[in-house]
This record gives sequence, C-alpha cells and structure tokens, in this order.
Amino acid sequence: MRAWGRGSLGSLLYRRALGEAVATALAVRDGAPSTGPAPTYAQVQALVDGPGVTCR
Repeated sequence: MRAWGRGSLGSLLYRRALGEAVATALAVRDGAPSTGPAPTYAQVQALVDGPGVTCR
C-alpha cells in the first residue's frame, strides 16, 4: 500500500481558474468563442446558498 502525503489543491485550483479566465479574456478580445462550460448564475447562487454555508 502506498502512503500519500498530505497535499493542498488550493494553488492548483487558483492557477487553473486564472488560466481559464485569461484564455476567456483572450478569446473575447480576438472575437473567438470561449470554450468549455460556464456555470449559470443560478448554479453559482446554489453553491452560495448550499448547506453548511455560514458566511452571511
């Protein structure tokens, strides 16, 4: 059995989000369609209003 060390995905998630934001901005600038799915406003709101949310 292989033991995995503790790791953080925070940096990876931030870098991926930043990369997608830059790619989308460049696509808009160049008049090209942006690729990949984007959540709807309702989906984002559902995440904010989800169970266990205590930041209100």
